[in-house]
Amino acid sequence: RHQVSERMTLTADTTLYLHYEESSPEFTMKCTVGGEALGAAAVLERFAHAYSKQTGSPLAPGGLHLRDSRGAAIACGALLPCGLSNGADLFVSVEGPPTADTAPQPQAAAPAPPA
Repeated sequence: RHQVSERMTLTADTTLYLHYEESSPEFTMKCTVGGEALGAAAVLERFAHAYSKQTGSPLAPGGLHLRDSRGAAIACGALLPCGLSNGADLFVSVEGPPTADTAPQPQAAAPAPPA
């Protein structure tokens, strides 16, 4: 039996910049991926730890998501750098419950047909 490895060996280091700009304090972390690819979930965990340590404000890694500079989502299961170029900017966003402005509104009942 052959086992398939989820590890990907890289030929050169790739530096990525993760930015959190959704609320204050804003924060940027430099992340160098070298030797082997890193899972996006692991990078987000590192980011949350660094953010909390640097700013004193907690940031839970479980609700964080990555987007590239075009706004495309990067899956938590993705292996970074996943085709991103050296020096690429990634943006960290927080998943939150829907607010009153974004929550789906109940549909009004259709009027009853005339009898």
